[in-house]
Amino acid sequence: MKIDELQLRGFGKWRDAVFRFAPGINLFCAPNEAGKSTLLEGLFAALYGMKKDYVRTARYLPEYEKYLPWDGGTYETIVQYEVAGKSYRLHRWLEKEREQARLFLNPDWSEVTSLYQEDRRKERNFLELHLGLTRSLFTDVTWIRREQMAAAEHLLPSLGTDEADPAVNRVLAELERELAAIGKKERADNTLLGKAGARVAQKERALAEAEAGWAAASRLARQIADWEAERQERERTREKLRQRLHRVQEAEAEWQARWRQSYIAPSPEQWEAWEENAVTAEERRLHRETRELLAALAARFASDADTGSETERERLEADYQRALELRKAWETCREQVNRLAASAIVGTERPRQKATGKFSSDRLLRAGSGLLLAAAAGAFLAGKGTYGWIAGVLAVLLAAVGTLRRRRARGNQHVPAVIEEWRRLQQEADRLEATLREIYQAWNAADWVAFLQLREALLNMSRQREADRQTEEWKRREEEARLLARWGDELRSILEAEKAERDRERDGLVQSLKETEERLQELREQIARASGEMGSHDSVSVARARSEYEDAIAALRSLQMRREALQLARDTLREALAEWNRDVSPVLNGLASDVMARITGGKYRDVRLDPRERFAVRLLEPVRQRVVEQEQCSLGTQDQLHFAQRVALLRLVSRQTEPLPLFLDDHFAHYDQERLERTLAYVAELSEEHQVFLFTCQQRELTLLEPYLRGSDRHKVHRL
Repeated sequence: MKIDELQLRGFGKWRDAVFRFAPGINLFCAPNEAGKSTLLEGLFAALYGMKKDYVRTARYLPEYEKYLPWDGGTYETIVQYEVAGKSYRLHRWLEKEREQARLFLNPDWSEVTSLYQEDRRKERNFLELHLGLTRSLFTDVTWIRREQMAAAEHLLPSLGTDEADPAVNRVLAELERELAAIGKKERADNTLLGKAGARVAQKERALAEAEAGWAAASRLARQIADWEAERQERERTREKLRQRLHRVQEAEAEWQARWRQSYIAPSPEQWEAWEENAVTAEERRLHRETRELLAALAARFASDADTGSETERERLEADYQRALELRKAWETCREQVNRLAASAIVGTERPRQKATGKFSSDRLLRAGSGLLLAAAAGAFLAGKGTYGWIAGVLAVLLAAVGTLRRRRARGNQHVPAVIEEWRRLQQEADRLEATLREIYQAWNAADWVAFLQLREALLNMSRQREADRQTEEWKRREEEARLLARWGDELRSILEAEKAERDRERDGLVQSLKETEERLQELREQIARASGEMGSHDSVSVARARSEYEDAIAALRSLQMRREALQLARDTLREALAEWNRDVSPVLNGLASDVMARITGGKYRDVRLDPRERFAVRLLEPVRQRVVEQEQCSLGTQDQLHFAQRVALLRLVSRQTEPLPLFLDDHFAHYDQERLERTLAYVAELSEEHQVFLFTCQQRELTLLEPYLRGSDRHKVHRL
């Protein structure tokens, strides 16, 4: 057997990885955690899948979950291998929910999956059919590791030597397969014996049913007629219930609208609608009484304000505004009259004044102002600021008096015009005062103060009436709100009672409809079942059912006799094979001893494998001539004994099939330099016939194998 190529579409850390292998040594040199062991497990999974051997149900290996694709992609492998001179391409999908395997044959890659029969687990074991080795046997023989063999008891039939007929092993294996196919229990699901027992039970039931069918046919016909009549009556009842339920649902929608409207104060038109649409007499009475109470409340609190008093207040306010404007005008006239009178008096007295002395009064004022300004400047210069400010202020006052005197002198020229304006303003003031007196007299007031007091009294009375009116209005609204709240509460109580009654009615209708539907479904199923039973009774013959039952009994008995014969033959061959294995063990021991002698340089030449104890290894120590168990040796020697054991089994099994590949995963960690050189030289010899896969994390294997790898297209170094 030769493995040409491996594709790990999704396996552990590997995603879309492709590996092509040489026919001789394939050396994988990489550090720890580079994926070497994952690659090796992926190769075994591609060849055999991920299920356990020798179990009836499809149980997965513990490594299944460990090597799920890290990126969550498809769990998928493809391997291309050669066996018996033919090249195959095996494509596997390992997901439990979509597990599948397809096999293609070179050169045209035509699919040959269907040519391989499924076993009792509904699986096609292509490699087992090609090599005669299960997954456990294949790894036991080809994978050199420090572990006990997993399927040693199943390996014996696969061993053969030149001293015994290998056909015995094949016959024994075939007997085992035949017995496994037949099975031990009649109630098993996937064995021939179980199927035969199930067929007998089935035919027995069919016979009983056929015999009871004729007696039940008339009874079924009468029942079908009764059920059909009941079904029609139930359908009419169902239609009536649906119509009533539809009316209840419409009433529910109307109730929802009325419930929402119960929170809104109705208008006069809506009161009429409420009374017309009332469902019960109690609800209609509630609407009518509430409407009457609201009407009485509105009549009792009708506005009876004194419109005459309101009109009088408005007229008083108008007269007040008019009198206010007249008083403002009268006061303005009086101010102007007084100012003009003062101006006229000053203008008539100024011409009688005489100037005395050398200078007039104006000149004296100007001169005094100038002297004071000069004194202020001198005081500031002398550092006496207070005196300077006093002199300055006096100078400004003298200047202002002079200016005023000059203006008055100029005003004396217009005295006649001022007097004329004064008279006009006096007349206007008298007219305004007369008008004001008329307003006062209209309201029986003596003067402006009395008029204001009268206005204030009327305003207070008006405010009081407005406050009383607002109080009455608030009381009316409060009473109206209370009536509406009571109406809403009582209405909702009526509506809740109505809803409770309607809910009970609806629940009753729904329950009745549900029971009717269930009964109709039950009737339809009973009618259909009875019709089917009648049809089966009509089509099944009692005589034919009895004949089939007797044939099933005969087949079961024949299968039981065959199983007993096969068991007898198998037990006989096992006894013979056990005796033969004791006789032919020297062949296997010779192969293991030859391998151990090559590795140790002739130090250990006698190695024994015991087939009865899972091929346990024992060693004859040449110095003290004592037998040593494998576990009593050093770690390096233990690994070398494992190597000798597996290589001996590999060579022996390969004689029965064809040269199998050899797998070593970091196996040489405890080898010393000298024994490692001899072992690798022996591995190089094996690679001429067997394909070798050597995985290591150290460089010394690469260094020692360099002479064999250099310039050879039969070997290949893989860098991960």
